[in-house]
Amino acid sequence: MANEPGAVRREERSVHGTSPDPAVLDLPHSGDGAEWWWFHARLNDGDGDFGLVLRFLRHRTRRPDGTPLDSHAVAWYRSDTGPGTHAGESWIDEGCVELARALARGDGALDPRVREAVLGGLAPGRAPLPDRGLPRPVRVGGQRLDLDFGGVGRLTKDDGGAYVAEADGEHSGFRLRLAPEKPAVAQFPGGAGGRSGDGATRSYSVPRLVVEGTFRRGGCTARVRGRGRYERAFGGPWHLLEDGQRGPDPVWTWAGLRLDNGWDVTVADIGHTDAATGETTPHARGAVLSSPDGDRVEASATLRGSRPWTSLATLNTYDTGCDVEVPELDLRLRVRAWFPRQEARSLVFGSGMLEADADVEGTMAGRPVRGGGLLAVLPSNRIGDFERYITRVRDTTLEEIDHLYPETPDHGALAAVAGMEDRPGELDGLVVEDLHASLVRPMRHATDGLGRSWRSYVGTAAIELCGADSEPYRPLLAATELLHTGCLVVDDVEDRSPLRRGRPAVHTVFGDPTAVNAATAAYFAFDQVLRRVLPEDDRLRLRVYQTYLRALRCGHAGQAIDITGHRSAMDTAVATGDAEPVLRRVRVTHRLKTAAPVRAIAEIGALIAGADEERLRAMGDYFDAVGLAYQISDDVIDLRGVTVRDRDGRARPTKHTAEDLRAGKVTMPLAHAVALVPGPRMREMWRAVRDGDADEAAAAPIARELQDCGAVAACEDEARRLVDQAWKPLQDLVPCSWHSVIARALGVYAARRERE
Repeated sequence: MANEPGAVRREERSVHGTSPDPAVLDLPHSGDGAEWWWFHARLNDGDGDFGLVLRFLRHRTRRPDGTPLDSHAVAWYRSDTGPGTHAGESWIDEGCVELARALARGDGALDPRVREAVLGGLAPGRAPLPDRGLPRPVRVGGQRLDLDFGGVGRLTKDDGGAYVAEADGEHSGFRLRLAPEKPAVAQFPGGAGGRSGDGATRSYSVPRLVVEGTFRRGGCTARVRGRGRYERAFGGPWHLLEDGQRGPDPVWTWAGLRLDNGWDVTVADIGHTDAATGETTPHARGAVLSSPDGDRVEASATLRGSRPWTSLATLNTYDTGCDVEVPELDLRLRVRAWFPRQEARSLVFGSGMLEADADVEGTMAGRPVRGGGLLAVLPSNRIGDFERYITRVRDTTLEEIDHLYPETPDHGALAAVAGMEDRPGELDGLVVEDLHASLVRPMRHATDGLGRSWRSYVGTAAIELCGADSEPYRPLLAATELLHTGCLVVDDVEDRSPLRRGRPAVHTVFGDPTAVNAATAAYFAFDQVLRRVLPEDDRLRLRVYQTYLRALRCGHAGQAIDITGHRSAMDTAVATGDAEPVLRRVRVTHRLKTAAPVRAIAEIGALIAGADEERLRAMGDYFDAVGLAYQISDDVIDLRGVTVRDRDGRARPTKHTAEDLRAGKVTMPLAHAVALVPGPRMREMWRAVRDGDADEAAAAPIARELQDCGAVAACEDEARRLVDQAWKPLQDLVPCSWHSVIARALGVYAARRERE
């Protein structure tokens, strides 16, 4: 969309070195670039204080053919400190969707599994939830500030120089007059947009505004009053499409604060994150202050983040507090978000950004100060490595495990583990210590080496895919992981595996009886969690428990087949050259042991979210396919050995090379090889590993031959076919969203993984 005549030109929009003139600089700029108008207000509606964030965003870049690509977004969010609620609306135009698709298509650093999921799920012209599509074209006036974003959001200035902001959304809206109480001040040079020089982002703020107007929520409209802040920024485009490349992602922690002594503080720590490696390098840091008289002061500053919180909706981790020091002014502040869950989710950011109302307290020149403001945290939202991304859920899962299985003996927690919640007094201190040593410590040993923990994400994804909020169900992360880890502990006892997750297997440390008992007891962590998180709905509770118990039946049946083994079936297959019977046997074992629990977790999430039977079935079918595909690919990577990244980023071996092959286990590549390798050679290969006593020297060439003969390719094709066939029915039943993209990418990842 072209700017109308009169829009400010690039050479007219200098900010630094002179006092900014909003009469000129508020106007939209011409040419390519990114710009925004960003407001924050602390308002009172007669029932209490609430925070409001409002932003208008425009972006212009060039398509590869040289034509302009314009995109626009308007969003607002309300935070209420009393109930701890955060709600709002985000609206985007078709240009935002086209830009996102173009970036996914041309970004070489983007994980190819995510690229495929984005392009397959993000339909042209359709806004993914929680964004909504602007109902009408955007109109931008050029002679004065006059933005009309599709009839949903509008920003103008009245004759008195006050900003007039209006919004009319589906569930909320407002009309506010925001009158400057202080003059505009330039913010520090150095762009947040990731570019330098002429293309760097430049900004100024009006640090204090008097705000009054009305706010509509649902069917109720109330008069509101309060104070606010405004920031205007502009610069070169954040995204260039002509060269098909993207630079590092801009990331920042930023706080705009109003103090009760009349000072206003803006402090920021800006960096650039490499999407491929995840490493962040500093870019700019500092503070700009406005004195009670409106004088500008620029100073060096430090900003140390604290109180990290991970969103289950995006798996982004945000600092929800920070400590600020400005030595030049002897200023020390502690900033704390009202509550963590103030994430703004939108395609504009990729997934999300924290925009949190916060309180502040500290000292200035030795005197106490208090105040409030906005804490904003923008992480890198580009996924350069899907496995690294999905592993983000690990730390949150471990936190939830700590609540159920604490590191040190806790009477209340152990009473719950033992099923004695109603009479905890019957457990004395020594009994509690024994329970901790026998039930908790073995499982903590197993979970301390936790790898990707992607199964924990499945329940969260299913809840969100069905349109519900997964946040109240965080404890399900722990229950899911304890179920899975318990199965692994039992599996290791059966296989006599010495190593699990890069650590000695539980039975090698605690003995077989303790390992089996602790692992089996861990299955019942689900009972603890479900009693706590499910609503008082007998029908729902019954369906959830039936689903979970069915998964346990499946798991034990699969373990029974695994204990019996497939050697007899493999003997017959090798003798006859017919692979199908043994392939069916291995598949059903994998489906019972691995896929059924994943399916159950997804179905439980869908039930919690109130899914109908059609959606419930499609959800179960898809994640069943994901679980089966994951186990097939696990059989494949066993041929090369398995490593995972630990918390420090180091690769740790979790299984030895060809461990299953050396143990004489019939895996999918070995079963597929029956139809691909000439009979005499197949008999030699099977004879070498059948009895489970092959050494690495004997197994290694067989592993290579399974790769060369096409058995590995057959496994990969089968795994991919499973997830592709199951995805389409689910895709047709759930709206496009960040979760549908990640769920699809998870399936593609499960079907073909790397060694680590």
